[in-house]
Amino acid sequence: MQKQTLFTSLTLAAMVAAGLSTAALAQDAPPPPPEPELGMDFEALDADKDGKVTEAEIAAAMAAKLAAADTNKDGKLSAEELVAMREQERAARQLEMAKMMVTRLDRDGDGLVSAEELAAGPRQPTLFERMDTNGDGAITKDEADAARARMEERMDAKGRGGDRGPGRHHGPGEAHHGGPEGPRGGFWQWWSQGN
Repeated sequence: MQKQTLFTSLTLAAMVAAGLSTAALAQDAPPPPPEPELGMDFEALDADKDGKVTEAEIAAAMAAKLAAADTNKDGKLSAEELVAMREQERAARQLEMAKMMVTRLDRDGDGLVSAEELAAGPRQPTLFERMDTNGDGAITKDEADAARARMEERMDAKGRGGDRGPGRHHGPGEAHHGGPEGPRGGFWQWWSQGN
């Protein structure tokens, strides 16, 4: 027993020492070079819409961006023009975020947020809205099937299947995921009634 305790203690000491030396080396090492950002709008860059982006298309997009930011049209960007370009991009992103916030908070649909709506908090999307993923006001069979698959995935991920196997969240005789009443039990059975 003492040999095993001694061995365990030595092993732990060696692991701690290795960890500390690695941390010390990491502190002295220069940081790795930054990864190139690929935050590009592929569709916008693919000018000829052939599904590929060439260096020429990237150069043309950069030239167009420079021309748009070059407010005095001298072919060069000053620090002020660069700041103005970045501010304009930031403002556009913030506007989109604000529009999304208004949509979530606007309970009466007037496109504005009142003090009451703000105090009530964001409006949760209805089940219909969550299922209508393309927002066209109708739920297709594909959207309904995808919603069912998402629900089953969430239920399985939360471990509700237990030892009954994946997708079996109810006891014997209860309809759900392959029970005696078929693969569409519970909500989905109700949803499809009359179809």
